[in-house]
Amino acid sequence: METLPILLIASGILLLIAEIFIPSFGVTGGIGIVAILAGVIMTTNTIAEGVVMFLVILLVAIILMYLAYKFIAAKRSPLIQKAQLNEEILKSDLSLLVGKTGIAVTALRPTGKGDFDGLELDVLTKGSFIQKGSNILIAEVEGKKIFVKGIE
Repeated sequence: METLPILLIASGILLLIAEIFIPSFGVTGGIGIVAILAGVIMTTNTIAEGVVMFLVILLVAIILMYLAYKFIAAKRSPLIQKAQLNEEILKSDLSLLVGKTGIAVTALRPTGKGDFDGLELDVLTKGSFIQKGSNILIAEVEGKKIFVKGIE
């Protein structure tokens, strides 16, 4: 077996894994698949052999991408961390938040976001407009709706 096909297949797999970390809208992954396919074509004698080899390599690449995402990317992703934090909030009793003060991160007209000791929540007012940066107080919680009012 020649070294060029091996390099093409290995670089193709690395490009597929890089697609997780580099936002290229599929360009990196597409180039990776083409590199794998070129490497497979160069090493096989028959079409059937090539298809089987390509599917096996693609399966290995998908498993490696999953493992790379699971153990590397997911732990550093702010989106995942925020989702985990919001999930903890949803599981907790939101009525415990009544009386907490914070700052309006966005203009509340009547919905927006409020920051309460570093915890950013979606909040509502009862029809009033509250400017961004104003001090707010959690006045009421109805189910998962958090109602706030402006304070001086």
